[in-house]
Amino acid sequence: MFNKSSIAGILLAAAFAPMIAAHPGEVHVPLTPAELSRRQLETTRRHNVARSCAPQIAEYTAKRKAKRNAILKRGQTKQYNGRFGRREDDTAATNTPTYSTIQNSTCVTAPEVTEGPYYVANEFLRTDLREDQAGVDLVLDIGVIDTTTCTPLEDAMVEIWNCNATGAYAGFTAASLGAPPSGSSSTKRSTSMTDQYTWLRGGYTTNSEGMVEFKTIYPGYYTSRTVHIHTMVQTNYSVATNGSIISHAGQVRHIGQIFFDEYLNDQVLAQPAYINTTQIRTLNDDDSVLAEQNTDGYNAVADAELLGSDVSEGVLAYITLGVDTTHTSSIRSTNYVTAASDKNAAEATAAA
Repeated sequence: MFNKSSIAGILLAAAFAPMIAAHPGEVHVPLTPAELSRRQLETTRRHNVARSCAPQIAEYTAKRKAKRNAILKRGQTKQYNGRFGRREDDTAATNTPTYSTIQNSTCVTAPEVTEGPYYVANEFLRTDLREDQAGVDLVLDIGVIDTTTCTPLEDAMVEIWNCNATGAYAGFTAASLGAPPSGSSSTKRSTSMTDQYTWLRGGYTTNSEGMVEFKTIYPGYYTSRTVHIHTMVQTNYSVATNGSIISHAGQVRHIGQIFFDEYLNDQVLAQPAYINTTQIRTLNDDDSVLAEQNTDGYNAVADAELLGSDVSEGVLAYITLGVDTTHTSSIRSTNYVTAASDKNAAEATAAA
């Protein structure tokens, strides 16, 4: 096992979620007025910290896009701006945009977000999460900024996980999907695993510019939730010798969610891999997690553009996560992946 250390950070992403349906077997405890008040005060404080970094975050995002533009074919791409919900038949700007607030480039949210029922500890250290899953390829460019210094957060472990095209999570393919009721905190947020699949899960470290890029499949949806991707960021993390992340060893600095423009969702969900589902679609406007996360003018919707002339050729999405380095969170899940250890051991034996 080896350890990595970095600037302590707390990522502000997906808000605590008032939702519609509960997972089977979960116990939910309503938040007291004092807890709700404390949470709102903490959220406001974090928003104030993040606002001070608005120019730096806008410039940071623009630089990442400019570098990407140098290797992409331009001219046929379409940009999707989540903040304004519009489609632009244009290329991404290579010059630094002028933003008066942080909202166009950052995902900021309430504190004490839990990882939800479908987080699995000790996943693979990797950037390509697709495995054999069908669907539209998604290249996700995540930048992490420390809002106490307004500088990129280097060497942070970023994990992401999302459902597949038909709404199933690896590890829970036989589980009933849903979300907790409004105004509640949960004493049991994890659902029992039904399998050891590992697709569309994993994590990797940010580089010297605070950036990490993942290849995954554009998520589908499940009943009561819109299209989204879960995120977690740790510092002082550990990685096992078999190449899996030791999830409970580090300091959790962020747990949240990333969303996408509804116009883009419509196009992706019309593709063949997404049609064969029994789940009921929830739109962005009806998703309480997104509604909470976008309060006070902030934005949890990634900027995205097509990688070709058609959505079937893939999507590139950007989001910058603002990190308050004064807060930590805890992982509540008791689920662990054993397939990561088994797979890495088999690969090591085959290579010997």
